[in-house]
Amino acid sequence: MSSVISLFNNKGGVGKTTTTFNLGWMLSKLNKKVLLIDADPQCNLTGLILNKQDDDYCDTNLEKFYSSEEYSNIFASLAPIFELKYETKEKNKNINLKMVSENVNLYLMAGNIHFSEVDIQIATALTSSKTLPVLKKFIYAFDDLVRKLANDNEIDIVLIDMSPSVSSTNNCILMSSDYFIIPTSPDFYCFQAIESLTNLLPKWSEVMKPFRESHESKLNINPKFLGFISQNYRVYDSSKDDDKTSDNSKMASAYKYWADQIKKMADNKLVPALKKHDMIIDDKYFSKSVNFDKPYHLAGIQNFNTLIPISQKTCKPIFDLTKADGGWTGAIWEKEQNGKKVGVKHNILKSKTDYENMANSILEMIKLDTKKNANISD
Repeated sequence: MSSVISLFNNKGGVGKTTTTFNLGWMLSKLNKKVLLIDADPQCNLTGLILNKQDDDYCDTNLEKFYSSEEYSNIFASLAPIFELKYETKEKNKNINLKMVSENVNLYLMAGNIHFSEVDIQIATALTSSKTLPVLKKFIYAFDDLVRKLANDNEIDIVLIDMSPSVSSTNNCILMSSDYFIIPTSPDFYCFQAIESLTNLLPKWSEVMKPFRESHESKLNINPKFLGFISQNYRVYDSSKDDDKTSDNSKMASAYKYWADQIKKMADNKLVPALKKHDMIIDDKYFSKSVNFDKPYHLAGIQNFNTLIPISQKTCKPIFDLTKADGGWTGAIWEKEQNGKKVGVKHNILKSKTDYENMANSILEMIKLDTKKNANISD
């Protein structure tokens, strides 16, 4: 049975798409069949994956995809349910997932700039649950689509790249997920975002309560918070400070201040609010699965500088980049500094370790949670 994980933060620019892409790749390398869903009308994930073709970058690549594989994007798949106009050459065509860079374990359900058009119907349905029961089909539509795709394609993990908004559509996406992760950047705006999510996420749960309690409900339980990720921060070499950590790197002080503030906000406000609404993974499962930090700080992904644009250019995860991909030579690729090897090569190795640890932590938490739920049902 598949597990659906949404990546969400109502603040944009936190590296959510980059994390979805690289995490999906790493999970696929751990022998999990993964589906990436681009639920952001900006379609950044879709562009990243589809806009490369033989090193030729142009908008026509995306145009060809949308015209030739009409039912392989999220809006076209849902448009008939919402009675939204979408012209296609063939009716009732099966949904075909796009394989990512010939990786037989990694697939994409493409985004569409028109996806935001479904929000009006969903918003109406959420406020009319008692007077217009027929509108409930809109609430369940996204969940039905995702579960069908996962089942038909034997998917293990679904990762959903959500838009940075508080739309009704996002309400349905998150509340139909099994788990969710909050990517953050260590800055004041993310600190504010975590505080706002303290109120927003429980509110979303309450909005969905009438649908969850109805006899035909397909949204039986709340999604569970797996933790937040700190990313897009710079590090410095701490070997001169007699630091004994394995990689001798520490978060730069300007970033560390806001990272610490975000952790405090999560500990003191977000986590208690989510626990009250049963929207969080058991802290015992977190502690058994995650070695990075205490609950609920899931992972840290530093700013890997030039690796991100090269990853985007080659449509490869940063941990699979080669010397030739970036044209890196000499000391830029590798050199000795303060008695240790540094350079692009070691940043790539560091990214592999970080994403592999995070992916394994997620899989272990899901395994423990699934086992508990199975015992309860027995």
